[in-house]
Amino acid sequence: MASTSQSILVVGATGKQGGAVIQALLELPATTPPLHILALTRDANSPKAKSLAEAHKSTIDLVEGDVTSPDTIFVSQPKGSIATLFLVTTPGKVDEQQQAIPLIDAAVAHGVQHIVFSSVDRGGDDKSWTNPTNIKHFYQKHNIELHLRDKTQAPGASFTWTILRPVAFLDNMNPGFFCSMFTAMWASALKPDTKLQLVSTRDIGRFAAQALTRPAEWAGRAIGLAGDALTLAEAKETFARVMGKELPQTWTFLGTAVLWGVGDVGNMFAFFENEGYGADIAARRKEVPTQDFATWLRESSLWKDE
Repeated sequence: MASTSQSILVVGATGKQGGAVIQALLELPATTPPLHILALTRDANSPKAKSLAEAHKSTIDLVEGDVTSPDTIFVSQPKGSIATLFLVTTPGKVDEQQQAIPLIDAAVAHGVQHIVFSSVDRGGDDKSWTNPTNIKHFYQKHNIELHLRDKTQAPGASFTWTILRPVAFLDNMNPGFFCSMFTAMWASALKPDTKLQLVSTRDIGRFAAQALTRPAEWAGRAIGLAGDALTLAEAKETFARVMGKELPQTWTFLGTAVLWGVGDVGNMFAFFENEGYGADIAARRKEVPTQDFATWLRESSLWKDE
């Protein structure tokens, strides 16, 4: 694809967050020159990747690569041709710091001007800087944030960053067994009056799209993202009112077993109860209209198709 515009590189293009970012970028008003999206995927021949590229031939190019070997990602792109980067890491076999830090360093060396990192809220915009928590994927993201922030202070640094800190995903409550298990863990771990903050991946994508295309306005901002805060009883009432049936929940003892048997999950739900997320929902809604649970059910969830 020939393009005179600088490109936006989106990590995890076929995943939930990366996919939401691409969708939000595609929904922005047309620009001159037009947006050019580089969709990073580990397998450019996967059905999801091929479908994405085929649907948006004039806007999206696939880039095949592994974030843990970032030089292979940038070797095919002229230096300085990538203006902004969306970075998301995922818990798994590879440490999230290994997914992010080499990529950040390679991106800066390649001339990327602005990096948007999707992290996690750890108690509010200010508290998150000093509260890594004891949750593995939380404190790994915290360390990535510090690397990103501190790298701008190095001699000769000329890039900027935005850190987005989502809370728990509304998408966890899409149809399927995980919804039933998530609800059971919620019932097991949180007191009846404890509210859990939630956000849709659609909204993460929309905030990221703003930061990627308006970097001067978003440089140096680290903000929590949430669209609703609910007790489990409130979530059940909302689901029943909107969907006309009960919110699925498996046996509570199964939720308790997972919380006990999977340490990081147990630590995370203990954080929900003892500390809690601290995103400023009202402030976020002034910038990007966010979905509450009812709106998400009607507009974005997979329940609306059932």
